[in-house]
Amino acid sequence: PCNELEHDGCSRVCRFALDMMKAVQAFNNTGPRHGHITFRVGIATGQVVAGVVGTKRFLFDMWGDAVNVAARMEQSGLAGQIQVTKEVVESAGPDFTFERRGTLSIKGKGKMEVFILKSAHELNRKHSALDGRKPNSSRALRSASMIDNF
Repeated sequence: PCNELEHDGCSRVCRFALDMMKAVQAFNNTGPRHGHITFRVGIATGQVVAGVVGTKRFLFDMWGDAVNVAARMEQSGLAGQIQVTKEVVESAGPDFTFERRGTLSIKGKGKMEVFILKSAHELNRKHSALDGRKPNSSRALRSASMIDNF
């Protein structure tokens, strides 16, 4: 049995990234003792292989082109911004506002058109990503590479 919530992984990741940015901004507004936090987020979509590795200390990991592209989106992104691929813009749908950043030369991929995720519109669905259900998605997210500012 399938339902709409099992097929909105890309929009869930986009909303999560926006919520993460808001949380960091709220933290920074409190005037933290050790300085402000800034980071970049990169999002790509596509197939991945995931699994548990290790024999004594188990770790969950994901591999695939989408993971590598998401990492490149993060690495070539701007501090405090969420950089995404054209495929994310197409997959996330009309619930989001994106700004075209331009065409960048991405290591291992060549020239790619990239966008900045700016905002999300209100959810108009019966259920939201926060309704307690576990996501079932094969989307890749490379998130939060910390940049020390102190």
